[in-house]
Amino acid sequence: MWKAIQPEQDHSCHRLILTGVLPPGFEKALEGRDELLVSSREDGRERAVRAWFVVADGEIYLFNYAYALRVARWRSDPWTRLTVPGGGPSVEGRVRFVDPGELDPAVQEMIVERWGMWGAPTPEGLRRMVRDGSHVLVRVEVPYEEGR
Repeated sequence: MWKAIQPEQDHSCHRLILTGVLPPGFEKALEGRDELLVSSREDGRERAVRAWFVVADGEIYLFNYAYALRVARWRSDPWTRLTVPGGGPSVEGRVRFVDPGELDPAVQEMIVERWGMWGAPTPEGLRRMVRDGSHVLVRVEVPYEEGR
């Protein structure tokens, strides 16, 4: 989809504009799905695992144990690829670690509803889990595309 900026090109005029908003075609492909393939990379190798997700206002959120391998990889390389299982479309972007307290209360409720069985039965529980470091909440930021 997009190429990494090389150090010699790292100038503010060359940087990609990242936004949390998903391309409409990708968001549509997620409708009715419970999970997607989430990739991370390390030492030039990619790894993908199935993961649950939440889409709110065109933004996609992932919630995970803080000690998961993909989270460790994201801490050193925030690149990710999201793929709709079964040969569906994919998008590449960067994860951004999110403080749940920064989210709209309706988005917090969606996240709690989705991952309540992980010990976050309330927005307060979600915030505590992230604050205490047992779990992370990330939003995937994808490159801006004209006409979106």
